[in-house]
Amino acid sequence: MSQTATITPPASETDRALRSFFAASALLDPIRLLIWDRDGLTVTQLRLLSHLYDHEGLSNAELAERLYVTRPSVSALLERLERGGFIRREVSPHDRRGICIWLEEPGRTAVSSLRAEIREYATELMTGMSESQREAMADSLQAFVESGRVYRRREPDCTPD
Repeated sequence: MSQTATITPPASETDRALRSFFAASALLDPIRLLIWDRDGLTVTQLRLLSHLYDHEGLSNAELAERLYVTRPSVSALLERLERGGFIRREVSPHDRRGICIWLEEPGRTAVSSLRAEIREYATELMTGMSESQREAMADSLQAFVESGRVYRRREPDCTPD
């Protein structure tokens, strides 16, 4: 088999992995809904704020790329977040045509609170798992993320406009 060949798992393995992935993702719904109700923020808005928390001063284009959405979609998200006082937009000091997005205190608070609450909640969900099971989970999820990144770079239909 060549290095460029794609390894496709059997359908039954893929189905089992997908069922497990979606079931695991659904376990976080209660905390997501709590935060949505409390802060009025959608999952996508929280993801955007989280990217800014890690890398303030990103542009619309950089956020679109990181969120895997179009620039107009990011603009609409930013408009709502700015109205809510979560972010501010400033002209880029390096390119007067560009805009940099910065977190305001409510945005920073929302992300730090979200991360702490999800960490606490997810830690509780893992109390019945052994250390080796948590390690296997981390390794599997990291492999999934890496596989997804490679796929997104390879597929032109999965990139923003």
